Amino acid sequence: MRRNLLPGLLLAVITLAAFWPVGRLGFIGYDDFDYVYQNPVVQSGLNGNSLAWAFTSPHAGNWHPLTWLSLMLDCQWFGLNPGEEHWVNLGFHTANSLLLFLLLWQWTGARRRSLLVAALFALHPLHVQSVAWISERKDVLSGFFMLLTLMAYGMWFKRAEPRLGGQGNRADGGGRYYYWATLGLFALGLMAKPMLVTLPLVLLLLDYWPLGRPAASGTPAGLPSANAPGRPGLAAWGPLVREKIPLFALSFVSCLVTLWAQWAGGAVVSLERISWPERCLHAVGSYSLYLEKLFWPVNLAIFYPLTHPAPVLAAALAVPPVLLSGLCLWRARARPYLFVGWGWFVITLIPVIGIIQVGLQSIADRYTYLPAIGLFIAVVWGLGEFAGAGRRTAVTRNLLTGAAVAVLLACGLDTRYQLGFWRDDIKLFQHVLTVTPGNNSPGHFYLGVSYADRGDLAAAAANFVAALKVDPEFSLARTRLGNVLLRQKKYPAAEAQFREELKRHPENATAHVTLGLALAGQQRDVEAGREYQAALQLEPADAAIRNLLLANAQRQSMELALSQWTRQLATNATPELPLQIAQAESALGQYPAAIAHYQLALSRQPEAPDVMNNLAWLLATCPDAKVRDGRRAVALAGRACTLTQFKTTRFMGTLAAAQAEAGRFDDAIATAQKACDLAAAHGETELLQRNQELLAWYKKHQPWHEPGGAPLGN
Repeated sequence: MRRNLLPGLLLAVITLAAFWPVGRLGFIGYDDFDYVYQNPVVQSGLNGNSLAWAFTSPHAGNWHPLTWLSLMLDCQWFGLNPGEEHWVNLGFHTANSLLLFLLLWQWTGARRRSLLVAALFALHPLHVQSVAWISERKDVLSGFFMLLTLMAYGMWFKRAEPRLGGQGNRADGGGRYYYWATLGLFALGLMAKPMLVTLPLVLLLLDYWPLGRPAASGTPAGLPSANAPGRPGLAAWGPLVREKIPLFALSFVSCLVTLWAQWAGGAVVSLERISWPERCLHAVGSYSLYLEKLFWPVNLAIFYPLTHPAPVLAAALAVPPVLLSGLCLWRARARPYLFVGWGWFVITLIPVIGIIQVGLQSIADRYTYLPAIGLFIAVVWGLGEFAGAGRRTAVTRNLLTGAAVAVLLACGLDTRYQLGFWRDDIKLFQHVLTVTPGNNSPGHFYLGVSYADRGDLAAAAANFVAALKVDPEFSLARTRLGNVLLRQKKYPAAEAQFREELKRHPENATAHVTLGLALAGQQRDVEAGREYQAALQLEPADAAIRNLLLANAQRQSMELALSQWTRQLATNATPELPLQIAQAESALGQYPAAIAHYQLALSRQPEAPDVMNNLAWLLATCPDAKVRDGRRAVALAGRACTLTQFKTTRFMGTLAAAQAEAGRFDDAIATAQKACDLAAAHGETELLQRNQELLAWYKKHQPWHEPGGAPLGN
């Protein structure tokens, strides 16, 4: 018993050791915001509304309700805590490694080879993305259900084989329960990630080897040997295909739903951008790129830009996979593991190989999470046969064993090295630009987003400009650049970017809105109102645009009122007037003047918590760095909370923002969590969502700066 448990225990230990740093990682600004920390439905946990949303929404260009439910459970159990969510990813990856080992051992009887395949799967650095990226929960979750599907299929095969002439057990009704379990687990896997649609074809490969079901005589007896599946005729495959018709039906439905979700999310690249011949040539050549990454995992990145290599180079890249396919087909009878392993790799990559291009990446490390298993099987079984063939000496076998250990050690060390890039968004995308050749427009874009999130607006703008130099049609980069210029109060420059965007995409309602903001920043309120009106015509149901139109009118009224209040201030001694003036100046972006009038209001009302809170929020979150003063904000917000016995959500949220601005992120996280708890207890839904969003920022060790400096919750 101990001898059987030790390999699994060793596999779990080395997997956890290699990936242990994931527990210290945070959210990243690429998809994690959409999947978790800026997704209020996911953050709300499991409830009737979130369940309905998970099964009906094509959010993020995908339909994977089981993945959404998994992330919702994380938020319900752990809150917005990325460390725990990373541990869940690692737990699934460890379980998958153990399941793969048990499955191969059970089906082939080759314990050492099965353990080596599972160890390669567990430690390979190409799997860092799937484990270290919370948004890729779909990889490890779908892998978990795929392996369980294979387990159930194996149990069904043992009992159902009498229908095909075998020696299974008829007494249990042909193992129909295991068949239904196979269907159910497969459906769950598809609901975690539809990349599993090719699994029925993989099952046919596994029928050939190691299960050896379509044997020449049509009467396989029990599990076959590891190398001799026989010579099946076409007639032997008929029952095997027919039994999988329900599985193929599930795959077909999943394909339709996935295409709907991706089209609805705008993720599918049109034929005008990439033609069919280009797609086919790129798809075949991509197999060579994946082979290179699997056998030489260096220069790994979260994003590889979509490129269009010269036809000669593309054709050259297509040669290795074509030759390998021919070789494996030629040796299919003598070396079935080569045919099955290579077939597994080729078939499982088909959904993401680029025939239907989704997104702007050429390849992705995460896409190899399950396909790599096939290559590992082919290589390990091939080396195992070489080591045991003929008159191989013990020295040769020991050398091969030592080489295998060295490869595993190298994989584990490389995995730890790659994890180092995931500790910081900026470091992650700087690494992307370092290791990806050519001009990487999306790489510059995501690095710019990371800098903007950190408040380094100059670096953000430089990267957005770099992205636009590579791809002038990169609409989102231009919009982000304009927004950064708005935050820098470079209103004429921002106006130029938004007008350029509207020349290219006049139907872009967001560009009309942001152009209006740029005009408002130049006190051109009438023109700003026209842009808001144009945006509303494009999006008549958008309440936010209606609010901007109203605010624009109110701004004009506020400017008039502000001039009147300022004239009254010299003769009006009421304590409320300086507060009104300060709030108006803050809303109009006149921050130094607002600070002065908040101080005047505080001199007239020294113990007024509202005044302290508003001033503290402005000092903590003002977009103008010259105005921000974290230490003073902490003192003011802390006093406001003390006066209200730490029971007012708004004040607690302001204290957290002040602590973050002062660099006290542990305190900010704890205070923001208390603010969330207060909001939940008081039924303050909007404040709960707002504080949860801010909590995610603090967990990334980032302070929150927002335009306008309006008090939290006002």
